[in-house]
Amino acid sequence: MKTKTLKAFILRALLIISGFTFGFAGFNNCNAQSIEGKWKEVSGKDFCTAKGVKATGKQFLPQAPQMGGQVLEIRSDHTFTSSELMNWVPSSVNLTGTWTLSGDQLNTKLDLHQKDPVNNPAKDAVTTIYTMKIDGKNLVLSLIISNNPIVEKMEKTYIRL
Repeated sequence: MKTKTLKAFILRALLIISGFTFGFAGFNNCNAQSIEGKWKEVSGKDFCTAKGVKATGKQFLPQAPQMGGQVLEIRSDHTFTSSELMNWVPSSVNLTGTWTLSGDQLNTKLDLHQKDPVNNPAKDAVTTIYTMKIDGKNLVLSLIISNNPIVEKMEKTYIRL
């Protein structure tokens, strides 16, 4: 008889513990934010090297978005599109590619064959690795620039559309 009572007690205790565990799980906040969606560029800046600071007198150079700014659409199927109007190009520049995310490292790879062949990337410009940060409706992409004596890092800020 004691074995039956002990089993019933253990079963009830497990049910109560499970109830508390799953019941309180709803109170746990999850602050993870998805990079997926449409983003519009609102600002940018280039951070200067020591030589750049000496030449410009500034730690960073603000970069206004080109005309309407870049619109970046990052899809859940790990593809992306980038559209941008530029002062020196008569029509919008549209690029497509794929992306992966590992921690805060956003790895983008342009498709070798773009809709407009003029936009096909050079072999050495296919993959870019950005450091990203999402804060509410803002996305900040940072890119280390190598082989540039004036600029060491570029940063662009986007808002979620």
